[in-house]
Amino acid sequence: MAKGSQIQFNFHTVQDPQTGTRVTRLTPHDVLCHRNYFYQKCFTRDGNKLLFAGEFDGNRNYYLLDLTTQKAVQLTEGAGDNTFGGFLSPDDQSLYYVKNERSLQCVTLKDFSERTVYRVPEEWVGYGTWVANSECTRLVGIEISRKDWTPLTDWSIFQTFYHSNPHCRLLGVDLLSGKSRVIHERNEWLGHPIYRPFDDNTVAFCHEGPHDLVDARMWLVNEDGSNVRKVKEHAPGESCTHEFWVPDGSALMYVSYLKGQHDRHIRRFDPQTGEDISLMTMPACSHLMSNETGSLLVGDGSGTPVDVQDIASHTIDNDPWLYIFDAVSRRYAPLAAHNSSWRVLDGDRQVTHPHPSFSPDDRHVLFTTDHEGLPALYLAEIPACLLSSLRKD
Repeated sequence: MAKGSQIQFNFHTVQDPQTGTRVTRLTPHDVLCHRNYFYQKCFTRDGNKLLFAGEFDGNRNYYLLDLTTQKAVQLTEGAGDNTFGGFLSPDDQSLYYVKNERSLQCVTLKDFSERTVYRVPEEWVGYGTWVANSECTRLVGIEISRKDWTPLTDWSIFQTFYHSNPHCRLLGVDLLSGKSRVIHERNEWLGHPIYRPFDDNTVAFCHEGPHDLVDARMWLVNEDGSNVRKVKEHAPGESCTHEFWVPDGSALMYVSYLKGQHDRHIRRFDPQTGEDISLMTMPACSHLMSNETGSLLVGDGSGTPVDVQDIASHTIDNDPWLYIFDAVSRRYAPLAAHNSSWRVLDGDRQVTHPHPSFSPDDRHVLFTTDHEGLPALYLAEIPACLLSSLRKD
């Protein structure tokens, strides 16, 4: 299939048998489809169109789905798309994504024309999710030395790769000129670079690897490479993961959990004061994402983590639910069951992960699950009564 090709979908809506929440499957259950990473922009500003990835011709490419007409238009073609890291520009005019671990591409949605913004040097590999600043004029990403690189096709390789101490560098790319510069470089596995929204001077990144082995997961650095600092010291037996900036830039939030404990904790770091607090206890969710202001959060219940070394000390029952959290009242409630298998599928560790996030109007939660077959995209409508119950005095 080529760019501009259209596919007619037929959405299917059911009610969750326990919560009554209306859940709509957007994509076919017999074609592998998934959403991008949970903090990357996927909805247009009006909430009417949605970026996703699908394997409709053997290659996994990007599509834009019109939620009104239920038609998807193909945006990229050929092999090699990084279909987790792509994002829509703030003005809804462009798609940015990385191709073949080498080329940062920009697709103009109006006519599907495409240009290469930046090319990774031959001796490096473009790794993970690359994230733009709020104005979409700059981007931060991670490059790993090609001689150290190993495709991370399962969780055992993930564990081994950590111990190899790969040569990594955090770089910034000017999206207008394509020029790049190194911000931070170490013989240590670096990941998850994220500009603080509306503050181009502050970049978050992580020390990647098994959560119970990394010295400290979350770090900040000034854009010029100065003032590298930890977000927090890990408590004994503590693991931290899946950090994200609240979209208004007010806080860095993340998941914290302790060895031998089932519950997890939502924590909030204030970049202005340095204050780090436990906001609330939650069920065993893997990913978290907030709405624009951080007043609401959504999380995906999970099971025993596979990204720790000491699995026996972190064994927990699987939790199949999506949860809505109110950060003000510090209450939560189940929204709907996602029932994801969390399995590694054809060498992809992420494709069955729910990665939930809110629609622009906070009325729906977007997520991926494979509970009906191959991974597909779903929208769960948030009942007004659920929000009311969380906000009762």
